[in-house]
Amino acid sequence: MKPENLPGLLIGVVVLIVLAVAASGTASDPDLWGHVRFGQDILAAHAVARHDPYSFTSDRPWVNHEWLAEVLMAAAYGTAGSAGLIALKWVLALSAFGILWRALRRAGVFQPVAAGLLLMAVVGTYGQMMTVRPQLFSMLLYTILLALLNAAGRGRWRLLLWMPVLFGFWANLHGGWIVGLGVLGLWSACALFAPRVGRVFRPGAVEVWSPGPSDPGSALWAAGSVALALAGTLVTPYGLELWRFLRDTVGLGRADIEDWQPLIRSPSHLIAWGLAASLVVMASRRRAGAAMPQLLLQLLPALALGLLALRVVRLEGFFALAAVILLAPRFAALGPERLPLSRTPTRVEMLGVGSMCLAGLVATGIAVGRSAGCVTLTNSALTTLWAPEAEAVTFLQRNALQGRLLNWFDYGEMAIWHLAPRLRVSYDGRRETVYSERVRAAHDRFYAGGDGARLAGLLKADYIWLPHRLPVIGLLERDGWVAIFRGSRSVVLAREAGPYTQPTPWTGPRCFPGP
Repeated sequence: MKPENLPGLLIGVVVLIVLAVAASGTASDPDLWGHVRFGQDILAAHAVARHDPYSFTSDRPWVNHEWLAEVLMAAAYGTAGSAGLIALKWVLALSAFGILWRALRRAGVFQPVAAGLLLMAVVGTYGQMMTVRPQLFSMLLYTILLALLNAAGRGRWRLLLWMPVLFGFWANLHGGWIVGLGVLGLWSACALFAPRVGRVFRPGAVEVWSPGPSDPGSALWAAGSVALALAGTLVTPYGLELWRFLRDTVGLGRADIEDWQPLIRSPSHLIAWGLAASLVVMASRRRAGAAMPQLLLQLLPALALGLLALRVVRLEGFFALAAVILLAPRFAALGPERLPLSRTPTRVEMLGVGSMCLAGLVATGIAVGRSAGCVTLTNSALTTLWAPEAEAVTFLQRNALQGRLLNWFDYGEMAIWHLAPRLRVSYDGRRETVYSERVRAAHDRFYAGGDGARLAGLLKADYIWLPHRLPVIGLLERDGWVAIFRGSRSVVLAREAGPYTQPTPWTGPRCFPGP
C-alpha cells in the first residue's frame, strides 16, 4: 500500500466501525418465530401451504407473499442457528451498502463525500437493519433498483431490462416491492421528458454525466420498464391473486403496529428523516448543468417518499436510500477529490493513522464478537409491557397445555414456535394473510374490553394469554376466568384453577428462540 493511500484506508475503517456498531446488535421481532417456522414447513413439504394449520380462527386462504424470504431464513437458522440468522443479516446489509457505495462512485461522487453519504444511509436504515426480517431483502433489492435507475438516468437505459428479474425475486421475498414499483413508476414518468446525457471520464475512472440533446428512445425504455416490472411480479405461486390480495390489504392505516405510525410519534426517527431531508434540500439547490426534467427525475421520487415517511415510519429507510442514491449525481465533483493527507505523510502522521486504524479494527471486532450467535430478545421492542416473557412460555410448555389459546397479537408466532400443535392460537402477526377484517376487528374490541369477555366464549377458548394491563383482564376474572400464571408483563388465564407447575425465573441468555 502506498503511503498516500492512508487517508482512504482511514475513511474505510471509520465506515467499517459505524457499520459494525450499527449491525452489532441483532434484535428479534415478534414475527421472527413465525418466519423461521413457516420457512421450515416449506422446506419440509417442498410446497407453499395455502391453508393455515396453526390458528383456529383463520378464515381465508393463506397468501404467504414472503415465502422465499422465510425459506432463506429457515435455511440460515438450520445451518448455524441464531448465528446463521445474524450472518444472513450481515450479508444482506453489506451487499446493500456495497452496491450503494459503487453507485455513488460511478455517479462521480468523490470518496470523502461518498463516505459521508454512505454513513447517512446507514443512519437512515438503522431501524430496518437491526432486526432479522423479510424487509432486509427489500432494502437490498430497493438499493439495486435505485442503482439501476441512477445508471439509466445517466444514459445506460438497457439496464432497465433487469426489471422483471428484480421484481420477480422481490415479489416472492417481501411486499416492499410495491414501494419499489411506485418509485419506478414515478421515475419513469419523469424520464419521459428527461434529456439524454453523455459520458465523461474524470481521473480515477469515475463516470460523470453531462446533458445532451433529447432522446426519444428513453421514453420507450421508461414506459417499458414499468411493464417489465409488473410482469416480473406475476412469477409467484399466486400470480394475479397476489395483486388482488395486495389491492385489498395494503394501506397506511395500521394503528396497532409501531412501525406503521406517523413519524411524529417516534421522535428518535426524526433525526434520520431530517438528515435525508437535508440532502433533498441541498440537491435542489445544486442545479448546475441540469435541465428541469432531469432534476425532477432525481428529486421527485425522493420528495414523494419523504412525505410518505412522515405518515409511516416504515418508509423512512426507503426515503434515506432514495435521497442518497437518486440524488448522487447532484453531488458529483462536490468537495475535495483527495484529502490533504493524500500527500506522502510524515512518520508521525503514518503512526497516528495506523494507530487509529488498529484501534478501530479492535473496536469493530469487540462489537461484532459481543453479538455473535445471539439474536437478542432484550431490545427496545421486546422489553415493553406488551412483549412476551420467557417465564410465560416456560409455564405453558411445562404444563403441556392443549386446546385453543386466545392470545395477544404479538404473542402469536412465539406461541406457534414453542407450543404448536398442542395449542392453536387465535391471532398472530400474519394479520391480513390468514385473517379477515371481521376476525381482526373482534380481537381489537376484545383487547380494549369493548365486548367484555364475550369473544372468549364465542371462540370456545381453553386458555387466554395477554399483557397484564389490558382492560379486558378484569372483565374476564369477573366472568369466572382464573389467573393460573402471573408474570412481570403477562398473565395466563384458564376456566378453572388446577395443580399447575410454576416456572422459575429464566436465567439463561435471552437469545432467539428462547426457552
